[in-house]
Amino acid sequence: MNPSPLSPSQLKSRQNQLMVVDVRGWLEYLIGHIAGAKKMSRDRILKEVPKDQAIAITCLSGHRSDMAAQWLVAQGYSKVHSLKGGLLAWQSAGYSVHRGIRP
Repeated sequence: MNPSPLSPSQLKSRQNQLMVVDVRGWLEYLIGHIAGAKKMSRDRILKEVPKDQAIAITCLSGHRSDMAAQWLVAQGYSKVHSLKGGLLAWQSAGYSVHRGIRP
């Protein structure tokens, strides 16, 4: 089973049904992230997120989120999505980003 990709518009329309997780470093997260996205490492996801939770993974370009999503599926997570094109695609689609430490 592979994680399914989401376009920015698909993520925007399903945002309230998904836990959005940003897998980038803190500095990148502070500079800008999707509103509501939680900054979490892989280890923290394993400890805190149930395996049947619907998750959308984001990063800057989609590369790190694809890798993290595939890894989560290998750990037994069943509802994992990755944002195609990452935050760059999100912003290109005209969606705003949130700055600072809060999700």
